[in-house]
Amino acid sequence: MASDMSCEVFSISYLTKQFLCITPISKMCFMILDEFKACSFNLDAQKEILNNTVNCDLIKQYPIKTSYQRAFLKSLMQKITESGNEIYDDIYVAYCRLVSLPDSSSVHYRHFLIENGTLSCITLKESTNLISKGSTGLCSWQGALVLSKWCAENMKQLYGKSVLELGCGVGLTGMSVITVCHPKQYIFSDYNPAVLDMLCENVKLNFLESYKQHDLLNTYHASSRLKLRLEFEQSDIRVIELKWEDIDKCTAKDLSQPDVIIGADILYKSDSFNSLTVGLKHLLTSDNYAVFAATIRNENTIAQFLEQLENHGLAFEECASPKQDITIQSIDVPVKILKIFRKI
Repeated sequence: MASDMSCEVFSISYLTKQFLCITPISKMCFMILDEFKACSFNLDAQKEILNNTVNCDLIKQYPIKTSYQRAFLKSLMQKITESGNEIYDDIYVAYCRLVSLPDSSSVHYRHFLIENGTLSCITLKESTNLISKGSTGLCSWQGALVLSKWCAENMKQLYGKSVLELGCGVGLTGMSVITVCHPKQYIFSDYNPAVLDMLCENVKLNFLESYKQHDLLNTYHASSRLKLRLEFEQSDIRVIELKWEDIDKCTAKDLSQPDVIIGADILYKSDSFNSLTVGLKHLLTSDNYAVFAATIRNENTIAQFLEQLENHGLAFEECASPKQDITIQSIDVPVKILKIFRKI
């Protein structure tokens, strides 16, 4: 009996983590039924699943897509029926409530549970559309998930360091790094105004209670690029507007040389590679390096970027990919981790 209970608790926790970050229903593993035959969808387990997912306070305050919640409950009810159990009445009630709600919202939330000694939750506001307001940066992409995991596995490389993220989007990688790796300074950078606005919302949402916000106008007269600055323990967190073609001007003016530069899913537009590599050349010294997570949708596109690196006197090596993390949505396309540095 004790073994069955342990199995059930683990399975519900696993299911909850998948739900919160909106793992595609077709890829979701209902472990209670699929792998642990001894664990059943009894009424107590159903009640706990419902209270940890659709009916939990976090979802009520920061809801994920209504259509996703409906699809999750529909799939759950199917699994319960297949297991030979009766469906808990409150699951029907929750499903009927969701059916009556519209799907008109242009934004939603996703929640990522991060293991860091204790369990931390990163909540992100995102666009419901992959492309919104002329940008792909208003939602999290799988490269950000993989880079977050790589940084967690290599936290010693980031602990107490100054980290600059290029093309940070809504902030998943950066918030994971801040939570797990405790850098001395973390600079989020992007150039799209809508992305920067949503990023600032997410930074405040996750850190404002613990952070002390500074008067930016009094502190940084010269920098119209600085959108937000917060402090937490030993970490100085900044959000800045940064175009890659302006990196040379920023390094000369008010952007100090970072210890580590990171970027996720920013290698998809070949017409941006020249400005990116020129910017990297200004940022990289013999003492620092960059780490990019590149989702390999087109091998030729990545090859063009690597050629640009060579043309600008930069080198790279491929790092070992992080272990697959069961707490995040599944990774469908290969992601390479590239470490970039100046040639010696």
